[in-house]
Amino acid sequence: MNRVLVTGGTGFIGLELVRQLCAAGLTPRVLVRRPHRAALLAPLDVELIQGDLESTTSLERAVRGVDTVFHLGGRASFETYARLKPSIVDGSRRLGAAAADAGVEHFVFASSLFVYDSSSQPVDDATPANPRMAYGRAKLAAEALLGDIAAGSGMGLANVRFPHVYGPQSILFQQVRRGVAIFPGQMANRCGQLHVADAASLLVAIGANRWTGTSAVADDRIVTWREYFDIVNMFYPGYRLVTLPPWIGIVGASVLEPVLSGRSRPTLYTRDTVVGFNLDLPVKPGLLWEALGIKPALPTVLEGIPAALDGYVKFRWRHPLLDRRKA
Repeated sequence: MNRVLVTGGTGFIGLELVRQLCAAGLTPRVLVRRPHRAALLAPLDVELIQGDLESTTSLERAVRGVDTVFHLGGRASFETYARLKPSIVDGSRRLGAAAADAGVEHFVFASSLFVYDSSSQPVDDATPANPRMAYGRAKLAAEALLGDIAAGSGMGLANVRFPHVYGPQSILFQQVRRGVAIFPGQMANRCGQLHVADAASLLVAIGANRWTGTSAVADDRIVTWREYFDIVNMFYPGYRLVTLPPWIGIVGASVLEPVLSGRSRPTLYTRDTVVGFNLDLPVKPGLLWEALGIKPALPTVLEGIPAALDGYVKFRWRHPLLDRRKA
């Protein structure tokens, strides 16, 4: 891993990945769609390239001379499949084809735990994909297209199915810092968790080790959402958690989503957002970490949540979904 391209490098996980790649002595190339967000990369030694997942010409430029691609770009919202397909599915296909044609050796795709349905048992390598949400279907379709491209070209492919990734710049912790967090569910369901710093370090290790395959991943402790927020409250008692029955969240989102869908910008207020927060998606501890021979630096939410609270710097960050500037 010498010459790397990162898509989604000004997003939540992507920015941390770029930081860690720079700390490892690399000068990553970062595909930037909205130029004003490149300011987030100003302190880092990176190569910026203007481009878009919907532009084949810009992707061909982006992958030229690259040996490793970290693909985190795409519409990061739980909207309809029609809204997600152009960037997540078609964009991944374009990028994968351009990478294969350019001789890229290793392609790392940030997929999602939402390729699975609710599971009473922890997700492991034998758990079949069966997405209930459009976001999961889009990610799974992208995995399949990239798999076909990799098989036909000899390019190595890693599909990393990330859980709920949290950190100081996540929307959830922005809500906590503002004093009120809203959760549309009963909170008894479990969900894999991973601090953003560990998500990025995992990607770096995958690139360095040229790992190939498909795997879910999470930290070392399975918790319910109730346990998660109890730990948040333990370290930051000055906020209020508002819970809503899932049916109220779904009804409200069903009313808002058609109204907001007329905008080009992604929206947080969707039916699938509520569905996702109510799926039972624990992940087998150690999955993928053991294959790489490493461990998360923040192995459980007991370490990760206070680290997220410590790292919150409001004036330096605006989540891509909340960034309404066009240029």
